[in-house]
Parts: sequence; structure tokens; C-alpha cells
Amino acid sequence: MKSLEISEQEAAQREESYEETIRNLSERLKTAEQRATEAERQVAKLQSEVDRLEDELLSEKERYKGISEELDQTFAELTGY
Repeated sequence: MKSLEISEQEAAQREESYEETIRNLSERLKTAEQRATEAERQVAKLQSEVDRLEDELLSEKERYKGISEELDQTFAELTGY
């Protein structure tokens, strides 16, 4: 009878330990999911900024090309070519 009580106490302690482990793991999972969501938000924001900067770079390259062509034409006119 006494060994049955001891076994029951040990089982209850293991169950409590398992429940605590589950609570800890659940909390860690929740935290990790929140961090992942925030990271995804940041990635989307940064990708948007990259896209904007790439568009701006393309626009500036086109502007530079136009100015270079105009400068070449002006130089050619000034030198008589």
C-alpha cells in the first residue's frame, strides 16, 4: 500500500513537471511566433524600401544618360562637329 502511495506521488510530481515543461515550451513558442511575425513585417518594409531605391536609381541613371547625351551634343556643336 505504501509503495502504491509513493508511486502515485512520483507520478503526480512527473505530471506536474511535464505540465510546467509544456507551459514553458508554449510560452517560448508564442514568443518565437511573435518575433517571426515582427521579422516578416520588417522584411516587407525593407523590401519596399529596396524597391523604391531601385526605382530611384533607374530614374537617375536615365536622367544621367540624357544629360550626358545633351552634353556630348553641346560639346560637338561647340567644337564644330
